Amino acid sequence: MAGTNDTNEELVRDYLRAFNERDHDRMTELLADDVVEHGVGEELHGTDEILDFLDAYFETFPDYSGTTDRMVSEGDTVAVRYTVSGTHTGEYRDVEPTGHKAEWAGLAMYRVEDDRIAEIWIEEDRLGLLEQLEVLDPPAHLRV
Repeated sequence: MAGTNDTNEELVRDYLRAFNERDHDRMTELLADDVVEHGVGEELHGTDEILDFLDAYFETFPDYSGTTDRMVSEGDTVAVRYTVSGTHTGEYRDVEPTGHKAEWAGLAMYRVEDDRIAEIWIEEDRLGLLEQLEVLDPPAHLRV
């Protein structure tokens, strides 16, 4: 059973707060045991896989944190436009640490079921991230 838009949004806000605080216990309470996260090119199943993935990100970008730019909800779904940032001090997808501070945007959708997050879809501007890490050049029309 899904909660109201307000309660679902508060649940997602609580999850995002726990994410920024790296509070595994709280994230585990808020995620369904069989949660699925659909990311670009990868899918994570269960709380352990999601927390392991996040831990790897936190090692790569130790000051990694996010801010919510906009949140809307309808029924059992909450959509979030966010901005994340961090300093690249660990290997990221075969890219050696650059020491660069990067900031990129993303969109996430959370499906709530039985007062827990059951499913997550994430799309992020990874191209922009790689450009900021100076791994890729920006497209020609964006070069100044």
